[in-house]
Amino acid sequence: MQSIHGVDRLTEISAQLDVLSEFAANLDVEQLSPEILQTAKACLLYGLAVGVGTRHARPALLATAASQAAEGCNGGPATRLHDGIRTSVGNAVFANAVLLSGRVQGDSHICGHPGGVIIPAALAAIEQAKETGGALLASIVAGYEVALRIGRDHVSDINRRGFRATPVYGVFGAAAAISRARRLDAGRIRNCIGMAVNFAGGLREYVDAGTEESPFQAGFAARNATHIVDLIELGLDAAPSGLSGPAGFYQAYGSASRDDYGARIADELGKQFEFTNLTLKRYPACQFVRAVIRGVAALRTQSDDSQPERIVLRLNSYEANFVGMRFAGPFRTSAQTVMSAPFCAALAWLYGTATFQDLRSFDNVVVNRLSQRVEVIADDTRPLFDPVVTVVLEGGQVLEWTSQADPATDQVSWSAAVEMTYQLYDEVGVSKSMADEIIACIQEIDHSSTIDPLINHVCKATRSDS
Repeated sequence: MQSIHGVDRLTEISAQLDVLSEFAANLDVEQLSPEILQTAKACLLYGLAVGVGTRHARPALLATAASQAAEGCNGGPATRLHDGIRTSVGNAVFANAVLLSGRVQGDSHICGHPGGVIIPAALAAIEQAKETGGALLASIVAGYEVALRIGRDHVSDINRRGFRATPVYGVFGAAAAISRARRLDAGRIRNCIGMAVNFAGGLREYVDAGTEESPFQAGFAARNATHIVDLIELGLDAAPSGLSGPAGFYQAYGSASRDDYGARIADELGKQFEFTNLTLKRYPACQFVRAVIRGVAALRTQSDDSQPERIVLRLNSYEANFVGMRFAGPFRTSAQTVMSAPFCAALAWLYGTATFQDLRSFDNVVVNRLSQRVEVIADDTRPLFDPVVTVVLEGGQVLEWTSQADPATDQVSWSAAVEMTYQLYDEVGVSKSMADEIIACIQEIDHSSTIDPLINHVCKATRSDS
């Protein structure tokens, strides 16, 4: 096999992209098995429930204000979910992507948190096109598969270089979702992928700086995708080798020594769905610390009220060395706390969980003091998401918890999405009856001729106390 720069390799990846584009263009809900269809509904429900759970968060308020300043209340084909205002597609997509991404609790994959970018893009495009609920689900699945298949063998290298996966791959997925909603043909979807390489971006420096770029990266990625599709529809062409060429995306954002990026783009396409590997977050923190929280909370119940002398976390090296994971303070913003294994472990020991408000308790003296006694160790014998937690109590007793994660524990499923919808609605003071309404609406969305009732349910929830 020639290197990525060779003609054979370029031809191979180009052919796989053709297949992926054809899949996205022609995907219909009737082609999906009942299990896959239910998973798509679960992703939609969970993503929107997270958005409702973000309604009071600062990023959502800022995005709505910026969106309002840009276009006011002039009407348009798409709805801004935070306040129900009709506006342009690009404006709605930006604000809605920030809303779905603003509490760091969206669906998760090694390629980031794609739902926060893809779902808002699909919703606005379906609204604009006046398409069906079934078309919405098809657009979402198309977006997920494009984003995750392009990224799954490439993501570890972009993370090492400081890029953030969510906006980098999210722009591909959002462009595919919009294209499917507008019923673009495979050639134009292929062109959208070629154009999206120019808009893939977003860095992780905000974690160390403690600043708030994260949800806005999702917003810009989704909005950029709308402009990409607009331009392609107007006849713009993009480099067909933009993804895999010598100066293309994979090489510019990857390693010159690698020649396997994109090798599996179309493998088992339509038979195996990468988006079924998505997981949800029971805590509004980095996906790499969810098992840490679970493990520390479990050991807490065995302590007989003794306090930790130290807490040791053995994580896979990729997780342990991930930006922000070892940071033990001083904490100033949630950008630092949600990524910090020491802070999350301290919360779990003290309170048995890590809530949205807990993760913003920067001045909690007890939490900060305990964070200083947490050690993070890189251990390549541990699989991703499966840490070992050791607590040494002040009296010398040692407690240990080893994660042996069942993939189904955190997998996005319909039952888990329903559970999280009730939890998130309750947390922000939205009634159970409103949760019941959106659950029932999405369960039947593939039979709906319009998504207007779904949009109305979300807006009703986000504004329920206004």
